[in-house]
Amino acid sequence: MNALSPSVAYIIGIVVSLVLLLIAAIVSNSIEYEMTSNPKDKGKRKMWFWIFAAASIVVTFIVGYFLSTGIRVPSKSAAFLTATGIASGVSFVVYVVVGFIISKMNGHGKLSNWF
Repeated sequence: MNALSPSVAYIIGIVVSLVLLLIAAIVSNSIEYEMTSNPKDKGKRKMWFWIFAAASIVVTFIVGYFLSTGIRVPSKSAAFLTATGIASGVSFVVYVVVGFIISKMNGHGKLSNWF
């Protein structure tokens, strides 16, 4: 495989964060409201949001790592792995920022419980 550009790692990070954010929204919407005196549904939604936030870091790095194994030039592979590490952090930041925006846009919905 020819050397991948480090920008590919950033694109992978953004795509992973958006896909996991979509999955987090689906999971949050699937958790039913609890009509008890001490509901725990808000905590469940928040917990799943942060589980997927951590997963965005891990999944981005794993995908980038497996892509870097096909790069034959060691310096290009190292540069791509470095970009993958940074992209993992970028993925987390994008996930949290977009999640915060979605949470605040849904003032009274199920997604408002993320923060």
